Amino acid sequence: MTANPISLQKILDSDDLHEIIDSLEDISVSLDRVDENILQFSAVLALGTQEKAEIILGILGQKLIQADRQINDEVLWLLLATILSRQNIKADSPIRINILGFTSCVQDWQLPIFALLTPVLDSFLIVSLEQGTTLISEQTLDFISTWAEDYAKAPRTLEQLSRLNALARSVLEKVDYLSLEEEWAEGLDAFLKIASKEKYSNPAIWSSAGYLLTKIYSSQVFDSDQNMIENLATKNNILRLINSCLAALEIAIENHLNKKAGRGLSVLVRTDKIENNIVTNVTNQIQAFFQEVADSLNITSFLTFSFAQTAPGSWIQIFHVDLSPNWSNILVKAINSISSQEDSKNQDYQQIANSWREFATRFKSEDIRVDLAVSTRNVEHYFVQSISTEDITLSDVADQSEIRIRLLSSDVPQADSLEKVLVLVSLFIQYKSSIEIIREKFLEVSENTSRNFSYYRKASEILGLIDWRSHPTNVSVVLNGLPTAEKKMRFLASQFLSSNVGSSWLKWSNVNDLSDIQSDSAYEFLIEVCPSLSENTAKRRARTLKSWLEVFHQYW
Repeated sequence: MTANPISLQKILDSDDLHEIIDSLEDISVSLDRVDENILQFSAVLALGTQEKAEIILGILGQKLIQADRQINDEVLWLLLATILSRQNIKADSPIRINILGFTSCVQDWQLPIFALLTPVLDSFLIVSLEQGTTLISEQTLDFISTWAEDYAKAPRTLEQLSRLNALARSVLEKVDYLSLEEEWAEGLDAFLKIASKEKYSNPAIWSSAGYLLTKIYSSQVFDSDQNMIENLATKNNILRLINSCLAALEIAIENHLNKKAGRGLSVLVRTDKIENNIVTNVTNQIQAFFQEVADSLNITSFLTFSFAQTAPGSWIQIFHVDLSPNWSNILVKAINSISSQEDSKNQDYQQIANSWREFATRFKSEDIRVDLAVSTRNVEHYFVQSISTEDITLSDVADQSEIRIRLLSSDVPQADSLEKVLVLVSLFIQYKSSIEIIREKFLEVSENTSRNFSYYRKASEILGLIDWRSHPTNVSVVLNGLPTAEKKMRFLASQFLSSNVGSSWLKWSNVNDLSDIQSDSAYEFLIEVCPSLSENTAKRRARTLKSWLEVFHQYW
C-alpha cells in the first residue's frame, strides 16, 4: 500500500533538499509492481539533479532493506535503466554505491531485460573502479567478485572483460586486509573464467526491453497521469539508453560469428515511422551521412552496411560496417563528437556536426524522428551515447528552410569516366549475386584501383542504377538493353537530371534544360550548395561533374 502520494513537481522544483527528505519520510513504497509512485521516483532519478537522485536512491535502498531484498523484476529493471540513463554521473557520487545494492538484487543476468543493460553497467563500473573514491572502487570490486558467477554470464566483449579485470586487480592490490583480498581475488578469478567462455545466445534480448518499456509506459499512464511530460521524458531517456545498448550488443553477441571478428562497428537506426518507403529512405540517408563523415575524415574505404538485426520498438535496424579497428574508432569518435560538449569545440568536428544537422533537419521537417547509436570493440567506444533528430531545435529547422539548395558530399560523384560506369552496370547485371566477383572483373577490365571501384559503385548509385545494397535496379536493366552507346549516354543524361546533384545544378543555374547548364560553373556550384566539401575536394569533384556534363552535352 502507498500513502500520501508524492508531489513529483514539488521534488523537481524545490531547491531545499531537507524539505524533499521530509516530504518523502512517510511514503510507503511497494516494490512488487510498477505503480504511480515507482514511476514518479523514476522520473526524479532521470530528470532531477544528482543530489535529488541520491536522496531517492537512498530512500528506495531503505525500502529495499525493509522488504528483505524482495523486488519485482520489472521494478528493478526500471530503476536500473532509469538511473543508468542519466548522463555524466560524477565519479565520486554516492549513486555509485547505492546502485550496487539494486544490481545485487538481479537474480539472473542472462534474463534478456537485464542482459540488455550490461554494456552501460559495465561502462558505469569501469568508471567507478578507475576514478571513484577508495570506498566506491572497493564496493564495486566487492560486487563483481561476490556476484561473479551470475554477472559473468551477461554478454560483453573480451576487450570489455579485460578492462574490468585489469581495473579490479588494480583496486585489489591496494586492499589492506589479507582475508578480504583473498576472497575478492577468488571471486575475480571465477568471474574471468566464466565470462571469457560465455557465449550469450538468447534471441529475445533484441525485443524484450522494447516490450517491457511499452508495458510500463502504457497509454493509460499518459492518459491518466498528471505528470505525463515527466514520464515521456523519462521514457525517452531510457529508450536512448536501449538504443546504445543494442548497438553495443551487436558487437558483443554477433561479432564472434563473423570471420573478421574484431573489425568494424555496429550502427543502430531507429525511426518512429514503420512505412517501408520511409524506413528505406531513412536507411539510405543514414548510410549517406556515414559516407560523408568517412570522406571528411579521409577514410579511404567505401562503407558497406550489412544487415545484422532488427528489433521491435518503432522500427529498429542494426547494421554491421566492416572497417579496420583504427578506422572504426576514428569514425565512432567523430559521430560521438556530435553530442559531446568538449568535442563540439574542436574545429575538426564542426563539419561533421553541420552534416548531421542537415540530415536531422531533413527528417525533422518531415516529422520523422530518427535515433542513431554506434559501437566498436574498443572499450572507449563500446558504449556511446546515442544521438537523435530530437536534439535539433525548431530554430535549426527554420534556418534550414531558408536555404535554397543543399547537397551532401555523398550526392556528388567522384568517378570521371561514364564509359566505365556503363561497364560496371553490365557487370552488376551479369554477376548480381557477388560483389567480390564484380569488383574483380571491373578491376581487370578497367585497370582501376579498389578505391576507384568504390567511386564507380557510388556513381552508379547516384544515377539510380543500383540500390544501397549494390543490387541492380530496373533502370539499369533498361539501360543495359539499349542497342547503341549514343542511346545509353542519353539515358544516363536523363538519370543525371533526376539525381540530387543533377537536379540541384539545374535549379542553381536557374535554367530549364541540361544543355543550358555551364560546365565551368561546377566548382562555384559545389562550394555554394555543398558546404561539407573542402575547397580542394570541391575542385576534384567539380572536375568530375564538368567531364560528365561535357559528355552529356554531346548526346543531349
